[in-house]
Amino acid sequence: MIGKIILLVALLFPIVAWAQSAELLNQAKKEAEVILYTTMTVGDFERFNKAAKEKYPFLNIRHVYLSSARQTARVMQEHRAGRVQADVLGNSPETLVYLKQQGVLGQYRSAEAKNLLKGTWDPDGYWSGITTDLLVTGFNPKSITKAAAPKNYDDYLKPQFKSQLAINRGVPYPLTGMVSLRGEEQGVAYFKKLAQQDLRLVEGYSHTVNLMAAGEYSLVTFTQVSKLDAMKRKGAPVDWLPSTQTLATISTVATVKNPLHPAAAQLLIDFYLSAEGQNGLASAGKIPLRRGVKSQSKEIDQLMENGNLHVIMPEGGYDRYMKIFNDNLGLR
Repeated sequence: MIGKIILLVALLFPIVAWAQSAELLNQAKKEAEVILYTTMTVGDFERFNKAAKEKYPFLNIRHVYLSSARQTARVMQEHRAGRVQADVLGNSPETLVYLKQQGVLGQYRSAEAKNLLKGTWDPDGYWSGITTDLLVTGFNPKSITKAAAPKNYDDYLKPQFKSQLAINRGVPYPLTGMVSLRGEEQGVAYFKKLAQQDLRLVEGYSHTVNLMAAGEYSLVTFTQVSKLDAMKRKGAPVDWLPSTQTLATISTVATVKNPLHPAAAQLLIDFYLSAEGQNGLASAGKIPLRRGVKSQSKEIDQLMENGNLHVIMPEGGYDRYMKIFNDNLGLR
């Protein structure tokens, strides 16, 4: 019996590790720094880092901004060379699931994860969600009224909206989201119908919204509410509508296996999920995942609280979905 208990503790140790304790803080002070590879831009990181410095003035977060694809390539190159040079990675859950499968990530289940919205962390303890964004309909009120705009994802398929819709060509969430929401067969069938609506293909959420505000088209589909709402609050001719059940994407963080600064890595992840860290992310215009922490928008907070969200979780076969997405949109 004692042997089983010892084995259980050994198995759990990589997940629970120090937890938030004096021992963890003392060790993190000795390490003094943590290396972060993330898709968070420099400007957004500076706001988050300001909050981190207020709580942990001894901790130097070495921020390395890399796009999702560049980060993955660099991490895998370092992993094959023998050691990843980062301690913590910030990326999409799909990317972190891939890195988990490649043996890059280590387990750490922060005690702060219990305060996140349900289902926004890995049950195996390899990654945790930090922020979310909601995929909604954006419209230019100078070109189309709210009453006439699509009210849900199925409305995108109506004949009157053919040739009127723009879409971000860079991410497959209109496909993977509907598969997650409705299942494989119905989700793929939906996307094939959507692809026949003569969509305007644009690269990037910000660019898509900017062109809509400039009058290039009237409607954007499956678009990040944070981009739309920020422009709306600045007075741009932009508004948005959620679907009956709104798809939500999440941004995630994880520690690598055998990090150079293990205590500081755990401390940084704890901070990401803490009230102070989530408020720091909110100050950068992000939508926090921690219950009770507000974003910069009352409308977004109301949408978050209504309970009609469906979080898009990483599924197997992401490469296959990307191929279906590109093939149906005519992308090569």
